[in-house]
Amino acid sequence: PSRRLHPNARKRLRAIEEYSELGAGFALAMRDLEIRGAGNILGPQQSGHIAAVGYELYCELLEFAVRRLQNLPPRTYVDVDIDLPVQAYLPDDYVPDIRAKIDLYRRLSRISEGEQLAAFAEELADRFGPLPEPVRQMFLLQELRIAAHRLRIRAIRREQGFVVLRYVSREKIRRVAERSGNRLRIVDAESAYLPIENAVDDGTAMIVRLRDLLASVPCEPAE
Repeated sequence: PSRRLHPNARKRLRAIEEYSELGAGFALAMRDLEIRGAGNILGPQQSGHIAAVGYELYCELLEFAVRRLQNLPPRTYVDVDIDLPVQAYLPDDYVPDIRAKIDLYRRLSRISEGEQLAAFAEELADRFGPLPEPVRQMFLLQELRIAAHRLRIRAIRREQGFVVLRYVSREKIRRVAERSGNRLRIVDAESAYLPIENAVDDGTAMIVRLRDLLASVPCEPAE
């Protein structure tokens, strides 16, 4: 009674009290990692510098090092900036737990193949129920990202009656233009403009049209 608990001890007791249900071992381990730090892989002391670089970056650095030691190529991440008028997110009434929501967003962002995306959608439906409209939009956006990434398109946005594609490979964007019936106009070394029809002014229809166009472009054998 005359001794005071160390702040970390209080945090651990609170974590044990909070994560007491069946199957909470992983959440408890994550909380312990937050309290004690990730070791000295990112710094000279036990606490490391994980608070400065973030847990996500720490995991990416660790994965990169492991794959390099195993003589495996770096993992490819789909990174396409999309700015289109659509509501795409996980509603609070669908996934109420903030930790689960963050983990689902992280997993979705790492998916780079259509089969993985379909399996992930089935998992969400099994865990939380039928996908609401904002979640379906979220999966449509990821399908568009995967198709755009395959053609080395780095950004897609809407601008005054056009969809603007920022690209890296002129050869690939030329194939997209041919597939579109030359409706896609290549205006400079990094931008191409696709006119928006009245029928596809809706955000969802626009995403579906773009996804179908990009997915229909064949890849060369070397790709």
